[in-house]
Amino acid sequence: MTTIDPFEYDDAAYVLGALSDGERAAFQNHLATCVACSARVSSIANVPALLASVTAADLEDEAAPDTLLPGLLKRAGAHRRRQRWLVSGLAGVAAASVLALVVLVWPSSSGTTPTPRAMSAVVASPVHATAALSATSWGTEIYLHCRYDAGVTSRIPYRLVVVDKHGQSHDLGSWTLPPDRAVDYTSGTSLSQDQISRVEITLPDGTSILRLSA
Repeated sequence: MTTIDPFEYDDAAYVLGALSDGERAAFQNHLATCVACSARVSSIANVPALLASVTAADLEDEAAPDTLLPGLLKRAGAHRRRQRWLVSGLAGVAAASVLALVVLVWPSSSGTTPTPRAMSAVVASPVHATAALSATSWGTEIYLHCRYDAGVTSRIPYRLVVVDKHGQSHDLGSWTLPPDRAVDYTSGTSLSQDQISRVEITLPDGTSILRLSA
């Protein structure tokens, strides 16, 4: 007799923070004993970063493509709860992209938001940011809050990068910081916190402008 895993379709909702507090706690307990679910969570841990990289320029003069998030969309139809968070969550993301809203905010899948710390300037820059790292069962979530100095009128893309203890850089996605609002940006890495040396915000050419030692 085949045993059905009741958590089989909760991995994407967990990564995107779409589970309730009770569902999230139950799924986290399940991850400690289920290799299959842990592997699925690890395989899509960077989905928030990929979604956040969709900008107005990517969708200018075009409808949202049918291939947007194909893997998540296909798996959503397999389970009623999966379909519920898909309609309420990912449909909103796709709509926001089409409407050229560049501020993307992802809730924490760990259930709590750690205390943010100010990032230090590496070079002179009008950008200010705080960062917070939260340990999860699949790695580390990173939360950024970014803003410009008053008077800045540019819209410049930035990248989030983590550097591990061996000096290797890991790209966690990009976003555009508009001059008239702050941006909350959340991403994740399969690295645990003790494997991370520092978190950096860089320009598209790789120049580091802000840094936080882990």
